[in-house]
Amino acid sequence: MENINEEKEHPRQTKKQREWIFRRDNYECQFIILTGDEPRKCKSKEKLHIHHIVPVEWSYEVLKQTPEEVNRPENLITLCEYHHMKYIHPDYGIIARRNYFYDEESYKKVEQWHKALAQAGIPYWITIWDEIFKIIARIRTFKYLKEHPDDPYPKWEKEE
Repeated sequence: MENINEEKEHPRQTKKQREWIFRRDNYECQFIILTGDEPRKCKSKEKLHIHHIVPVEWSYEVLKQTPEEVNRPENLITLCEYHHMKYIHPDYGIIARRNYFYDEESYKKVEQWHKALAQAGIPYWITIWDEIFKIIARIRTFKYLKEHPDDPYPKWEKEE
């Protein structure tokens, strides 16, 4: 979905941070499936994304956060493409497909729309999962750092 090496107005996590989050999350989707007898994690290892729990545009435009705050490990979680795009950001697929037919600029157009909504104070993502993702990210970060004290979370640095 996004190339972290692209020049963007609002910086995303670095490659080192991205790899750390994948390690922390055991290279598995952390989405909680609520159907069936009891909740369970997806655990897919296919087409993994790093999801900002509080989204990038919102963090910069509304909360006025720094790249260090936006990209802290407690705000990042691993999700498979299916759960990320269907349950958190369905607008990417819907808008890119229906309005822009997946041309090269389709995702940039969706990001511009997100920025406009953020500037108006209107959430542009499905927020019902935010609190559980925050809890999962905090617990996984705490446990990972305790189990791997020699692998601290990398500092945010502008990539060249």
